[in-house]
Amino acid sequence: MRDFALPRFSARCLPVWRRNAQVWIKLSGPSLVGNFGEPLLYLLALGYGLGGFIGEVDGLPYIVFLATGIVCSSAMNTATFECLYSAYTRMKVQETWSAMLAAPLSLDDIVLGEALWAGTKSLISASAILLVAALLGLVDGWQAVGVLPLAFLLGCCFGAMALVVTAISPSYDFFLYYFTLVITPMFLLSGVFLPLESVPG
Repeated sequence: MRDFALPRFSARCLPVWRRNAQVWIKLSGPSLVGNFGEPLLYLLALGYGLGGFIGEVDGLPYIVFLATGIVCSSAMNTATFECLYSAYTRMKVQETWSAMLAAPLSLDDIVLGEALWAGTKSLISASAILLVAALLGLVDGWQAVGVLPLAFLLGCCFGAMALVVTAISPSYDFFLYYFTLVITPMFLLSGVFLPLESVPG
């Protein structure tokens, strides 16, 4: 049994990040459509549709309240999907991680590279939503770009949590436990769609 040791990270994680980025660039068309289409659907259907019944929330039009929550929840969901399904595919199905371990890379380098890539994808997703919100006139000033570094950090955190689940998962089906018991309750009960103060105790 291996002794417990803290991970040793180095700049060698950057080629892992770069490899994932190059693959994403080749397939970026459908991904970008999803990054723009999904928030637009949420904002139009819920923001304008449901917002017409709700009115204002905490002194803001409901669509503005919703847009701020969707930026954060999108960063969470993007990183989670990336480090569950995509990372599992690279680890088990394609055996990309095994090939990387034949290079002068350690498992610590691969895991950090994956987590950084999850943060980057969250940044891309949050940027797309912020752009859609700005085009709809929901952004009040340039200070809104301050959320982007937070989206990157949020993506790294949720990506790291998802990598733990990926490490112990025997198959893709196992991810449903994580989504059902952790991610979905967090998404629905974290104040994205309505303020927590209005939820009954």
